[in-house]
Amino acid sequence: MLRVYTLAGGQYSEVETSPTFAPVSVKEIPGFIQEAKKNGEIATTHAFRVWVQQKISGGEQTVRRRDKSPSLQ
Repeated sequence: MLRVYTLAGGQYSEVETSPTFAPVSVKEIPGFIQEAKKNGEIATTHAFRVWVQQKISGGEQTVRRRDKSPSLQ
């Protein structure tokens, strides 16, 4: 179980969302950890980054393919 705490008035309190990453719900993150076990860490890390970017921007984003081969121009 993943937990996030904030410090206020000298005491820690558990919160549902991080004040730093407010649009990202803590409850949704463990699913990515489970996904990494099935799909691999690299693919899941990419999916997680895209998901966070969508949450922060408040909408859908186009996923750009990362091609390791040099471009032919």
